Amino acid sequence: MEMKDRGQRIRMRRDNLDGIPEYPPPEGWRLRWFRRGDERHWLEIHEEADKISDIHAGLHRQEFGDGLDELSRRQVFLVSPEGAVTGTVTAWWSDDFYGERWGRIHWLAIRPEHQGKGLAKPLMTAVCQRLKELGHDRAYLTTSTARVAAVGLYRKFGFVPDIADDRERDVWRALEGIAG
Repeated sequence: MEMKDRGQRIRMRRDNLDGIPEYPPPEGWRLRWFRRGDERHWLEIHEEADKISDIHAGLHRQEFGDGLDELSRRQVFLVSPEGAVTGTVTAWWSDDFYGERWGRIHWLAIRPEHQGKGLAKPLMTAVCQRLKELGHDRAYLTTSTARVAAVGLYRKFGFVPDIADDRERDVWRALEGIAG
């Protein structure tokens, strides 16, 4: 059985959703919002892209429930010029992040053959803007220290470390040494 390097779980936050960097999809690419049947695309993208999490058939329902109306407003997909669903992210929320309601950037992924091409930026623009449209004025996310490129992307979008204690401070110091 293959062991996954999961790194340390970390949180990042953005205390307001003003001034979101704007990155449109590249020429020929487009964004579209969830529609019935996209659970399959979401799962395929994560099976290919996510080598840290335990991806399984029931994960989409476990994370998002059956609320298709809610997903159609919150889950976005990146579609290639050839029509291939290539990436996804969700403008989710938590009613109990530090005891308050916060928007949440949730489950961002790009198929491996398209990673490193800046395609996550249009997804981040869309999802942050959607959170704001839905009435959220701040957002957080969770990720892993093993996802160094993702941490860099989130920093470009104004997310900062959310440090609750000395252990987390040490984790971030170590990550800063890697991510530079």
